[in-house]
Amino acid sequence: MSRFLGGVSKKKQISWFLIFSSLSLILLVVTFYIPILYAIWFAFTDYDAISQPHFVGLSNFQKAFSDKVFWISFRNTLAYTLMVVPLVTAFSFLIALALKENSVFSRIMRIFYILPLVTSSVAIAFVWRWIYNPSYGILNAILGLFGVQPIRWLVSPNTALISLAILGIWGSTSYYILIYLAGLQNIPEELYEAARIDGASGWQQLIHITVPLISPTTFFVVVTGFIGAFQVFDPVFLLTNGGPGYSTYTVTFYIYQNGFVWFKMGYGMAISWILLGLVMIITVVQFIAQKRWVHYYA
Repeated sequence: MSRFLGGVSKKKQISWFLIFSSLSLILLVVTFYIPILYAIWFAFTDYDAISQPHFVGLSNFQKAFSDKVFWISFRNTLAYTLMVVPLVTAFSFLIALALKENSVFSRIMRIFYILPLVTSSVAIAFVWRWIYNPSYGILNAILGLFGVQPIRWLVSPNTALISLAILGIWGSTSYYILIYLAGLQNIPEELYEAARIDGASGWQQLIHITVPLISPTTFFVVVTGFIGAFQVFDPVFLLTNGGPGYSTYTVTFYIYQNGFVWFKMGYGMAISWILLGLVMIITVVQFIAQKRWVHYYA
């Protein structure tokens, strides 16, 4: 870089720096900060995307806390999160542990686990719609071999949310396998060698070395998993559209319905800020609790 700027005066270098940094700053303000300010303002109005917004104070927030559908959406979101995050954390860790060795088989399997990350969510939804089809879906076909009657996975209120959680577990596990693989490779091999010399079994090495030293990675997986699960939208929109009834309504889907279907933009914005507050509270609690179980290797 200095070779190209060698003949340019210091004043011109500063000018070019200010020009490029200003462009980046303007882009950031236009695409990030201004929308946030609008979202804050609209949350306190009755904006409907057509007429002029009118200030209504805290009425949108008061309405949300007394809104039955909002609480159903929150309950569904919480249930989805509690189904997905623990299982994703466990499955991704165990699979990463099995693929830790740098063998040909491990490298091939890593390619397969990357596929869900690079595949369109729409394509994935169509595949899972076929899997869950009550008449000719592969899942019911497999269960039928064991005498199980066809299950209406996406149609029954008892199984619709569970079906979305299974899809969420499948889709998220791939990403976190890669995260765990990176974390496992950072654990010094000398620790395992010393443990083997002392007569430690494989199970003892797992419990006393791997699990404690992988805990920072586990903490990352849990925190980002909770944040991602609380924002689940694509599978709900593409597979169930919130149904049957309100059984798969999530908070983000309810925000979408209010803002872009019913044009209650102000109310939708208020729910968005409530969701942000809930996610921040959960994240802060996790950061406080991690001091008791996360161990950093020095």
